[in-house]
Amino acid sequence: MDNLTHSLTGALAAKLIETSFPASQNEPNENRKKFWLLVASVNLPDIDVALGLWGDPIFSIQHHRGLTHSLLFAPLFALLPALLLAKFGKLKNFKTPWFCAAIGIVLHIFFDVITPFGTQLFAPFSTARHARDWMFIIDPFFTGILALALLLAKIFAPRRRQFLFGGAIFVVLYLGVESINHHLADKRFETALRRAGIASTKISALPQPLSVFRWMGLAQTEDGVEQTFLSLLNDESDLQFTKYKNASDEFVAQMLQAPEAKWYLTFARHPWIISERRGEARVVEMQDLQFSIAKRLLQTAGIPIPERRPPFVFRYSVALNDGSAEIMFNGKPARRQEWKEPAGSAPWR
Repeated sequence: MDNLTHSLTGALAAKLIETSFPASQNEPNENRKKFWLLVASVNLPDIDVALGLWGDPIFSIQHHRGLTHSLLFAPLFALLPALLLAKFGKLKNFKTPWFCAAIGIVLHIFFDVITPFGTQLFAPFSTARHARDWMFIIDPFFTGILALALLLAKIFAPRRRQFLFGGAIFVVLYLGVESINHHLADKRFETALRRAGIASTKISALPQPLSVFRWMGLAQTEDGVEQTFLSLLNDESDLQFTKYKNASDEFVAQMLQAPEAKWYLTFARHPWIISERRGEARVVEMQDLQFSIAKRLLQTAGIPIPERRPPFVFRYSVALNDGSAEIMFNGKPARRQEWKEPAGSAPWR
């Protein structure tokens, strides 16, 4: 989820705490301190983006939404902002800032888990990424309603409590609708796969932007990925699938032995493998199709779509003139190694 929406969820939680548990007269600025503590804490888990400064694109993604997004680490992580506020903010009761910081961190984790990217909830003991796939990474309708509830509570102070609790009720109802719609999309996708006779090893129903009714279906098969788009507002009995067939050659086989490629296959939910010659190099790429977006959906909404490189692409490029292989991730160089051509096979020389 984007940090603006994270901030608004933290602000709403802070205002609800303020109206439910008024500050003592001995702490006149306590509400303001708790408010900014919660807003800061709800963004604190994304401090892991600083890992990108290491210059290793694989390392940064391996650990993004890792330890700082772990439910097991959250109580300890909350000590940092709580100690800072207790010392410099001069709040007498340490439990209060720790409680607010913990709420902010857990809120962040929850609203990341409901998006498709994947969150390592139980790091450092497990690197498994958990995702509920309810909400697209950016949801302007959800963000807008949160902002409206807070604005109305600010303007109409006598009815502040009603607007704040109304915003909280909206959040619960909105998430409920997304959860139900995800279930319906998943069932429709399963039915369409059976009708089309497609055998899959893993399927995902993923939200699309600008609508809680638009979904993308991805099915991993033995030789690639099947993709379709659907709307819950339409009764589409026979969905149309696009087949992304995996390449299979000696370059792909060599690439799959690289430790970085093995990691990528644990990161990518629906990898698609491409192998082709580009100039004097043989390039093998893996793309995670979960990050696909139906362009017609955005075009219908009047949003221009510039041509862009797909995100989180793993590239294994073999220079045929010297046999060196370069591994790139997200468009950035990551590793270099020697590529050994199989004996008796030189089809690309």
